[in-house]
Amino acid sequence: MVHQKSRPLRRLLPSASSASSRQLAPQAPPFLTSSAPLPKSRPSVPVACQDCRKAKVKASCSGDRPFCHRCERLGLTCEYAAAPGGTALKALKNDYDALQAREASQSKLVDLLTSLPESEAQHVLSRMRSGTPAETILNQVMAADALVQLAVAPETRLRYKLLYKTNMPQELLHNNPYLDTLIYEGASLYSQDNISSPSESSRVHDADTSNQRNTHSTAYLMPFHAAHVVDPLLSNAKPSLWTSVCKDDTLMRDLLGVWLHCEYSFTSAFQKDYFLQDMIGLRKDFCSELLVNAVLAYCCICYTPLPDRAEYWNPKTLTYRFMAEAKRLWELEALEPRITTVHAGIIFNVFHNLSGLDEIGQVYRISSVSMANQLNLFDTPIPGSSERTRKGNVFTAWAVYSWDALVSFALQQAPLLIKPPVESLPDPEADSQWYGEIWVKYPQNAHLTPSLFGHLFKAKSEMRNIMQRFCTMSYTRGTRVRVKEAYELYTQLKEWQAALPDCLQPKGIVFPAQLQLHHYLQHLILAIMKPLDNTEIGMVLDQEPNVKDIIAEAVRNVQTIMRLYYIRHGFETMDSFIVVPLISIGFRCLDRIDDQTPHADLELMRSTLMLVVYGLYQQHRNHYLSKALYRVVRARMRPQELDLVKEALELEEEDADQLVLQQAVRSHWPRPRLEAVRVQLHHVGVKLFSCPGFSGRVYWGSSFSRGNVIYAAAIDKRIKATIIQCPAVSGEVRSLAFENRISTLLEDRRQITSGLDPPTIPLIAAGRESPDPATRNAMFPTKDAYDLLSL
Repeated sequence: MVHQKSRPLRRLLPSASSASSRQLAPQAPPFLTSSAPLPKSRPSVPVACQDCRKAKVKASCSGDRPFCHRCERLGLTCEYAAAPGGTALKALKNDYDALQAREASQSKLVDLLTSLPESEAQHVLSRMRSGTPAETILNQVMAADALVQLAVAPETRLRYKLLYKTNMPQELLHNNPYLDTLIYEGASLYSQDNISSPSESSRVHDADTSNQRNTHSTAYLMPFHAAHVVDPLLSNAKPSLWTSVCKDDTLMRDLLGVWLHCEYSFTSAFQKDYFLQDMIGLRKDFCSELLVNAVLAYCCICYTPLPDRAEYWNPKTLTYRFMAEAKRLWELEALEPRITTVHAGIIFNVFHNLSGLDEIGQVYRISSVSMANQLNLFDTPIPGSSERTRKGNVFTAWAVYSWDALVSFALQQAPLLIKPPVESLPDPEADSQWYGEIWVKYPQNAHLTPSLFGHLFKAKSEMRNIMQRFCTMSYTRGTRVRVKEAYELYTQLKEWQAALPDCLQPKGIVFPAQLQLHHYLQHLILAIMKPLDNTEIGMVLDQEPNVKDIIAEAVRNVQTIMRLYYIRHGFETMDSFIVVPLISIGFRCLDRIDDQTPHADLELMRSTLMLVVYGLYQQHRNHYLSKALYRVVRARMRPQELDLVKEALELEEEDADQLVLQQAVRSHWPRPRLEAVRVQLHHVGVKLFSCPGFSGRVYWGSSFSRGNVIYAAAIDKRIKATIIQCPAVSGEVRSLAFENRISTLLEDRRQITSGLDPPTIPLIAAGRESPDPATRNAMFPTKDAYDLLSL
């Protein structure tokens, strides 16, 4: 191999051109190479506020909301033409679109006015003049038509058939103002029975003509539960933003709609328009989490698709969960007087009354009245408050006063309030929007039907004012109504009835709440007149009408109204206020039925009693009080009437016997009070027995039932002796012993409301000698309890 000599490598040097280029390169200005920070440019603001634009200092506007820096510094009202994130051009376009939409709505509204019947067009025009937006009116009318077309029509049976005796009793036909009515004529048009009244055919013919002339004749031909509420505010509401119990807004809107349909007219604790407006706008003037949860709990017992809605004690039901959440919020908010808490107190009271727990509900009524007084709702409105606030406060004041009078009358107690609110209610004809109308839609009817709520609210408030005066005179200790005072109250009631508008006169009433108004009128007359002393009555025999005639007329009217209610609307739909008339009529019949009752009177009493039993039975699915009262009535019936109940009502075999009570009844109802207490005692294990050679009765009980023995012995003078063992009664000592567990109870309630398993407490200690903390938390931590219960 030949090796060649290697050549040396050339050195690599920088190019001369590169060096020269570096020398010729321009030098950067010193201010660009400086390390000092560059000045910040002012951020651009998409839209300046109106004040800055007028002052021509748009560049100085910071664009902050609700106040820019300049307006906040100068104390100016800072307003923006555009929405947050928008531009001035976009705001101008939005204004243009809004004007076009407004023009289109007004054009459609004019077309609607030309096509509606005269009376409905007048009503729409009055709403326009009262300031209701055209869009709201159109939505209420148009959306309702679409909903009805899509909805499945509910029960539209034209007439319910009377039980036992299918005809209206002859004793009720003579000179009865409640039978010369559109509601009776409308039901008679489609009756399959021959009503034995000589003027029946003429009445049917007149009814046909009258109903054709009547704008809302459908209400006289169909039951009220065939209709549904139409309210654009309700359609836009999102209750899920106000409760953690349920997130299904569709379900909760249905619940609210059913409640407005069934119960609101007679338990109107608040102005429903303000409530729904604030729910939509997330304002807390007339809406709160507490009120929404309380109302939804009340709504649940009105909603027939919920099978166990009356079981207020069942943690698996929506009724329980909404009420548990409402009670949790009440405990947090009850110390601060707010108008929404006043509203919630009334709803709590209604709910507990329907659950047979009016002893507990009384606390909420007292709290509600107390807070209303602290807020000065019954006095002259505070100057400077807005018109909306003033109207809502006046409405609430009358609602609280009216409810207090009704509860006092039902429980025969002295009322909490003595004087009515200072500010009177406006005329519904002059200002119908003040009350908030409830509109309903009947199947196959092209138009909405108003429930005339304003007229009803004003009328019931005025009647309950008379009712309150009667309760003050009758149930205040040491007082009673004399004959002269009774006639004065009776005269006031007759003058009130004569001044009622046409829609609330016997001739025109049709809705359940309107029938209830007349129910309570007749019951109030009976409550005034029946207790009068015979000696005093003898002194005014020449008075016209005399007491006996007044009582006979009121009894006849009560029985007639109850039958009209049934043949038009039935008893299946939730109606809490039908219970008081039913139980009062039922006990009046039971008092008159015996072996000496004439046959004609016996048949009338039996036909009435069948309706009472059937009504209570139907309502027991909705609330627990009806179940208890159903048991009370059946327990007092003779075997002959019990057999008729099974035959005429065709109840299921398990329902032929008394319904089982799952919970105790704690009620102060006057007539069935003793019977309700017996039902309670029977449930918790108290035993009643007689002793040979002893004329009285002896009650025996142990533990919790011992407290019931004391309660029963205090009110029933027939109980001459008691045997009691280990009493467990309420009181301060028990409350103090429970003080440290309040936080645990609240957490327990929260978990149950959220659908979680509730916390549990061990029944006995973990071990006989175990001193750990779990032992102190056991229900029975002693050693003897461990020995007994661990076997």
